[in-house]
This record gives sequence, C-alpha cells and structure tokens, in this order.
Amino acid sequence: MAILELKNIKRTYKTKCVVTEVLKGIDFSVEAGEFVAIMGESGAGKTTLLNVIATFDKPTSGSVILNGKEISTLKNSEISTFRRNKLGFVFQDFNLLDQFNNRDNIYLPLVLSNQKPQLMQERLDQIKDQLGISELLNKYPYEISGGQKQRVAIARAIITKPDLVLADEPTGSLDSTSSEIILNMFAKINQAGQTIMMVTHSLRAASFAKRILFIKDGIVYHEIYRSQAESQSEFMERISQAQFMLKRGEQ
Repeated sequence: MAILELKNIKRTYKTKCVVTEVLKGIDFSVEAGEFVAIMGESGAGKTTLLNVIATFDKPTSGSVILNGKEISTLKNSEISTFRRNKLGFVFQDFNLLDQFNNRDNIYLPLVLSNQKPQLMQERLDQIKDQLGISELLNKYPYEISGGQKQRVAIARAIITKPDLVLADEPTGSLDSTSSEIILNMFAKINQAGQTIMMVTHSLRAASFAKRILFIKDGIVYHEIYRSQAESQSEFMERISQAQFMLKRGEQ
C-alpha cells in the first residue's frame, strides 16, 4: 500500500526577469515500511522536493498525497498540526533547542499537541534504549557530541509515531563512526516498520536504504532497488555505477 504519492509535481520560482523550473514533473510513490534515499547532483531539485513533501513549500502544480490526505492543498492554519502529527524530521544540523534539556527537546512535538505527560513518558520509554539515549536525557544539547545530538533528534522525530520520517543529509555533519551508528539506527527503525525518506550525497548512507531515486534536472531520472540477496557493499557499488552512468550521460 502506498503511503506517499507524488503526481506530476512541478515547482517554478519566478523573479521579475527569470523563471526557474526546479521540479519538472515528479511522479513516484512510496510503500508503507520502505526506506527510500534520494540522490542527485547539487541543484538537481532534491531539497526542493523534500521541502514540498515536508509542507515547507508548496508545488506550483501537482498532488502530494500522504496516507490518503492531499497535503499540497492544506490551508496555512492546518499545516503546522499536520506536519507535527504526521511527519518526523531529522536535519543535518539537528535543530535542537539549547535552552531545553534533551528530554524536553524530544517531548516538544507532543507538548505542542497537548499530549499528557504520562503518554510522553510511555513513548520515550519505548525508544530510549533502542536509540541509546537514556544517559543523555537530563543533559543539554550543548553538552553532548554531534552523534548524540542526532540520536536525540531521531527520538524527537519518531516519538509522535509519524506516517513518514524525512531526513535531510542526517550524517552530513558527523564523523564516520557517528555516521555509521546513526545509519544503523535508521535501518533498525525501518525494520520495525517506520517509513523513511532520506536525501543524501553519501554512497555509504544511501546503501542503507532499500530503494534509490536519482533526481536529475528536476525529474526522477532513474531508480534502483536493493535485492534481498544483495549485500550492502554490492548495493553501494551498484549505486556508484548508476551515479557514474548518470554523469557520463551529461557529457
């Protein structure tokens, strides 16, 4: 069953003298429980696409449907509530608030939804050990490492039990060891049933996904799936080959 559907998504930006068409007709769907990575050169439209799905931006035309709900036509008064309840976000720069301890950062989307403290504690108890954050909860973001911050950010993203987690270069600010920890956590979260869509430039990060969408010149130019018999290193090699062929096609 498709949890996310994009139908002929176009996004055009206009200035007085210039019209720039960033997305030129994006069509794809994501099944519940998938882990999809979006790749492409800078300027290909990846971030714009993610922003449209995240409701940070609206398409010029086309439809974005999440779990049967047309989100591209939501009213401004509805967007914040929808985003908070249906989407989880993991950003490259973590977006944690230093004035709150890590526990309160994780609780924040539930607080904004007026959930009861007992529910917040129950939800946190379900994920804190899996993410290895039990010892971090009473600390503040400025007291912990980048990798630890990202674990806290992941907890904040999934504590609402969203339909879809959107990750924008989630390992872009991390060293290789921290990146590996975070990517393995994404894989485990996905194995537990969470649908994830991740934008990344990293071959290693992309190899943790089950499907890769290659964006080029504002369209989905190519896609590949990881087979059950394929090792992660084999899949990473195939991603690299696909990238090479896409670049070669530009020459």
